[in-house]
Amino acid sequence: MKIPFRRPLSALRRRAADAWVRALIRARQPRTRMEPAPASDRPPTSFVPASADAPAEDADAFDGARAFALLRAQCELGPRSPGSVGHARAKEALLAELARWTDETAVQAWRQKVPRGAGAGQAYEMANLFGRIDPDGAPAREGAAPELMICAHWDTRPVADSDPDPARRHLPVPGANDGASGVAVLLELARALHARRPPRSVGFCLFDGEDLGDYYYGSRIFARAAGMPGFARWRPRAAVLLDMVGGRNLRCTAEINSIVHAPSLWNRVHASAAALGLDARFHGPAMRITDDHVFLNRAGIPSIVLIDYAYPHWHTLADTVESCDAESLQTVGDVVLHFVRALPPA
Repeated sequence: MKIPFRRPLSALRRRAADAWVRALIRARQPRTRMEPAPASDRPPTSFVPASADAPAEDADAFDGARAFALLRAQCELGPRSPGSVGHARAKEALLAELARWTDETAVQAWRQKVPRGAGAGQAYEMANLFGRIDPDGAPAREGAAPELMICAHWDTRPVADSDPDPARRHLPVPGANDGASGVAVLLELARALHARRPPRSVGFCLFDGEDLGDYYYGSRIFARAAGMPGFARWRPRAAVLLDMVGGRNLRCTAEINSIVHAPSLWNRVHASAAALGLDARFHGPAMRITDDHVFLNRAGIPSIVLIDYAYPHWHTLADTVESCDAESLQTVGDVVLHFVRALPPA
């Protein structure tokens, strides 16, 4: 779920929006802890077809076709809302893919009661999935924070409540763009950065529970826990959130929360877009959007979101593979990879 405000907010409406965010932050959170991802006795394998698994050209370049195969593979698991069969399958597959390319993986798991909204009245097993890549491939010193965390949400909306057909609004969203696209770019970035190490430690986080109940469960629980013992090596200095970046004719929103709360990070990422001649894809209409990055910013982690909120199939049954485009994934992946490789060495 992304909560947009297309017009400038009046002082009253801004205070109301801020109060709502603060209420979500203060809401009682279940107990959670960070655990190493369970070891597998099986060799790491990809859940994309072998024909799409190897990058087409330079091994250390971002491959949009491979990212698109990752998007498709997620959708083939079915809807991935918490509690579904597809959610359980996706968790296993995504952890395995992270383990292939990162030096270390971890899971932040909890049981979440949902008091209102989609899925209300039930409790769900949820998990944020983490990986990190260090410059020399060796584990970072204890407590060393990643310079940057690349994030996305991996769950999907359990109801298509914006579908044009009211009779189908109870059905789950396929989540090709709203869910799978950000995950696909993140995983392909991990592979490219594994092939050529980044100059600084980079973390990866897949948030759960973004599109259920009163939203953003994964980022809220991570933001609350990020300052606690045991979380220091996963609390980044800054974060880039990827959400709905796979739709056709990509033009990312000029997101106001990002510009206001993390202006330096915003400018540096967009300087990478300009350096690659892709800046026209990143200057869409200005809009204030509440998404996972808002809760990271509130926790003192400068964070931005790259999102194309003009995607016409949001929360509908038409959010399918056919509504997405490898070129859009390529565009976002190239820009984020350029930004990461321009980080100053440790």
